[in-house]
Amino acid sequence: MCGIAGIVALDGFDPRTLIAMTQMIAYRGPSGYGFAYSLPGPASSMEVHHNDEQLPAVARPVLGLGNRRLAILDLSPSGNQPMQSDDGSLCVTYNGEIYNYKEIRLELERLGHRFHSATDTEVLLRSYQQWGEECLDRFNGMLSFALWDRSAQKLFCARDRFGVKPFYFSLADRTFVFGSEIKQVLAALGKKRVANPRVLSDFLEWGLQDHLEETSFEGVSQLLGGHSLSLHLREPLRPAIRCYWELKVEPELQVTREDAVDEFRSRFAEAVKLRLRSDVPVGVSLSGGVDSSAILCEAKRLSPASTFQTFSACFEDSRFDERSYISTVTTVTNSARRWTFPDSESFWKNLETIVYHQDEPVGGTSVFAQWNVMQEARNHGVPVMLGGQGGDEALCGYRKYYFFYLWHLLRKADPRFLRETVLFAQSGTSSYWTVGTASRYLPALFRNRVSALRRLATPALRNVSRNSQQWIGAGANIAERQKSDLLKISLPKLLRHEDRNSMAHSVESRLPFLDYRLVELAVRCPDSFKLHDGWSKWLLREAVAGTLPDEIRLRKSKLGFTTPEAEWLHKGLRNGHRHLWHSEEVRMDKYLDAKSLALECARFLEGGAGSLPAEMLFRALSIEMWARVHQVS
Repeated sequence: MCGIAGIVALDGFDPRTLIAMTQMIAYRGPSGYGFAYSLPGPASSMEVHHNDEQLPAVARPVLGLGNRRLAILDLSPSGNQPMQSDDGSLCVTYNGEIYNYKEIRLELERLGHRFHSATDTEVLLRSYQQWGEECLDRFNGMLSFALWDRSAQKLFCARDRFGVKPFYFSLADRTFVFGSEIKQVLAALGKKRVANPRVLSDFLEWGLQDHLEETSFEGVSQLLGGHSLSLHLREPLRPAIRCYWELKVEPELQVTREDAVDEFRSRFAEAVKLRLRSDVPVGVSLSGGVDSSAILCEAKRLSPASTFQTFSACFEDSRFDERSYISTVTTVTNSARRWTFPDSESFWKNLETIVYHQDEPVGGTSVFAQWNVMQEARNHGVPVMLGGQGGDEALCGYRKYYFFYLWHLLRKADPRFLRETVLFAQSGTSSYWTVGTASRYLPALFRNRVSALRRLATPALRNVSRNSQQWIGAGANIAERQKSDLLKISLPKLLRHEDRNSMAHSVESRLPFLDYRLVELAVRCPDSFKLHDGWSKWLLREAVAGTLPDEIRLRKSKLGFTTPEAEWLHKGLRNGHRHLWHSEEVRMDKYLDAKSLALECARFLEGGAGSLPAEMLFRALSIEMWARVHQVS
C-alpha cells in the first residue's frame, strides 16, 4: 500500500514539484519514498532515487514518478518504489495489493521470469512485461498505478475494478499530473482552486459523490474504477481512457439455491483467504453486523491459530451501540476487542482534519466513526484491516432493496408479493429508510418538499442541477440497481471515505466482499436468492450458517458505523460552530444562500416543523467547511 504521484511535461518540469507532491502524503507511506526521472526518447534511462530527495542530474526532466511506501509484503528494501525492470525499460509507481500475486508469480516463473523480491509490485511489473495491458485481467486486488514504458514512450495507468484505490489527474498547459489524492494535483497545478458547481449540486441535492469523472474541483478528474489510461509522450498530450472491465448483471444465473449457496461459500472463503496474506498484523473492523462478523468468523476458520484484534466504534447511547453483538462474535472467535467511543465534541474538533484528508465535502458524521476505528488500529500496531464494505451493495443489504423487490413482485402480479410483504413488515426494518435517501427516488412534486437545493442554493447552483434518475435508474431491475450502487450511487464515495480514513493513519483496508468474482456471482443470482422470506442478504446468511453465530446471522436490525447525526449537528451548531452558517462569513455564498442557510440552521435548532433533515443540512455546512479548509472559491 502506498501513495503515488507523477508528472509528464512536454516542456519539462521542476523536480521539486514532484518531491512536494509525494511528500505531502507521507502518511500514506511512512516506510519509505522514492522518485524516478527521465528525459524524452527511447534511449533515455530512468534516474531513480530511494529515500533521498536528491535532485536529478537533468535540470528539467519530462517525466517523473513519485512514491510513498507502506510496507506490507516483503518489508525489505527490495520492495522500494518506483521499481524498474531488469533492463530499465519499465518503471512503475504502484498503490495497492494484488492478492493473487503468488499464483501469478508461479505462472511467470514457469514462463522464465526470475524475481528479486517477494513483492506484488514486481509481479505487476513482470506481468506487464509478459502480457502488456491485458495483465489487468489477471489481477484480483485493489490497485492504482502508473507504469512508464520507455520503448513505447507511453505512460500506462490503471485503477482496480471497483476503484478501491484512488487515481486523480489533470491535463493543462502541455502538462499531465496525477496522484493518489486531489490535494497533490492541486499543489502541482498551483492555480486558484475553483469549485465545480455541477458536482456540488449533485452532492447537496442527492448526496451523490464520486459518481462521475469530475470532482468537486474544476480541472481535476478521477480515473474511474475498471478503467485504464494511456498517455504517449508526444504533442499533443492526449490521454486515451478505456474501460477494461464491466460488471455484467445479465443473463441471470440458472442455478439452484443449494448450488448458489455452495458457490458463494467457496468464493467468500477464497476472498478472505487471499486478503489474509500479509507480512504484518491483520485486524478486523468490526461493527457487529452480519458482514464484518462473517469476515471475522471466516478468517478464524481459515487461520485457527491466529488471535485477531478487532476494532469497533461504540456509543453510550444504546440506539447506536452494538457491543452486545460484537462481544458475541469476538468471544466465539477468541478475538481481542478494542473499543473507541466517538462523540460530538471530538467529531467537531476533528472535522477540519477529516475534511482535509477527504479532499471533498463530507457527506455525514458516520465517517468519523470509521476515522476513530482506523486511528485505534494504528495505535495498536495493526497496519492491515479487513472490513465489510461492499456487502450491502453486492447482496442487497440496504432496506431500499426490499421496497424495490416488493414493487417488482407487485408489478408482475407475483403470488409471492403478499407473503414477502408480511414477512418484511414483521422484520421491523421498514421504518429505517431515511427521508434523505428516499427523496432520491421520489417524483419531483414530492421531492421538492425536502429539497436542500431548492431551499439552500443560489440560482447559480440550482441552474446546473441534474436529474438523479439518470444514475439511479427509476425503472431498473434489482440487479441493475445493484450495479448502479456498486459503480455510481453508493459505493464509490464510501470507498473514498475508507481509503482516506485508513491511509490518514497509515493503515491498509482490505475488503473481501469486493472480490470481483464474489460480486459477479451475487449480482447475477436471482433476486429471491438475496431477498427471501423477509431477509436481506439471504445468500450470505445461508453460506455462513455453522460459522457465524445465529444471534448475528439471523439478526435483522442494521446499524453499521452509524452515529447520532442529528444530535451531533444540534450540539455543534449550539456550541461554537455558528461561523459555518453566519451570513457574513459564508465563503461559498456564490452557491449557498447565506440568509437561507442561517434560517434553516435556526429552524433546525428550534426543532420547528418543516425543518430540513439533519443529513441535508449537514451537507450544506460541509460544503462551506470544505471551501474554507481547501481555500476554494
